[in-house]
Amino acid sequence: MQEIPISLLDHEQALLYTAASTVEEFVAAAHSRELLTIRRREVRLPADDQAFFVTYPDVIHWLVVVADDSPDTVAVLPILATIAALCANIDLRVLHDDEAPAFLAALMHDPEAARLPAEADLPLLLTFDEEWHLLDQWGPHPQAIEPYLDRWLAAHPDFEALAEDDSPAGFAAYHRLLDLLTQEMRLWYNSSLTAALSGELRALLTRLRESSDDEGNGAGEPR
Repeated sequence: MQEIPISLLDHEQALLYTAASTVEEFVAAAHSRELLTIRRREVRLPADDQAFFVTYPDVIHWLVVVADDSPDTVAVLPILATIAALCANIDLRVLHDDEAPAFLAALMHDPEAARLPAEADLPLLLTFDEEWHLLDQWGPHPQAIEPYLDRWLAAHPDFEALAEDDSPAGFAAYHRLLDLLTQEMRLWYNSSLTAALSGELRALLTRLRESSDDEGNGAGEPR
C-alpha cells in the first residue's frame, strides 16, 4: 500500500495511529490466526465493489477495534483487509479492545468523543479523514447476519458465558464452540457475508464522498 501523505499538524496523531497493529501483525499474534488466514484467502469481493474501492479518491484511515476471540473478528477482519488492500487511499490498523479507550482518547484529543460504550459490540470500525476527524463507524457485522446469529446463539446458550470463563475448561469449551460457529457459518460467509459487508462499506464511503462534495460546494456545515 502506498504511503499516505500527512500534514505537519497531523504528525502526532499519525505517529500514534501507526503504533496500532497492522492486520499482518495482529493475525500473527492472534489465537485464531489459522482461521483468519484461511478466511483471507477465501474473500472474493463483487466486481463492481472492487472497482469502487480501487478508484475511491479520498484519504481514509480505518481503525478497527477487535476482541481477539470473537467470531465476528474472524468473519469481518479479512474482508476489511481485502478492501483496504484494494484502495491506495485507505489505511487499516487493528486495535485490541483493552487498548482502545486510552488510545482513542489520545488519537482524538477528546476523551468524551473517544469513549466506547461499556458493552460495545466488536469489531467496531472507526473511519477518520486525513485530518483525524472521526467521520463514521460501522460494526460489528452486516445487518443481514443478525437472524442467523440469533438462531445459533439460541441453540448454544452457554456460548456467551463461556467467553467470560477464564478457567482452562471454560477456555477450551469456548474455543470448541467458536470453531463450530466459524465452520458452520463459512458457507454463509462465502455466499453472503462478503457481499453484504462490502455493500454496506461501499454505501458508507459513498455517503462520506457525497458529504465531502457538499462541503466543497458550500452546502455542508463547517467542521
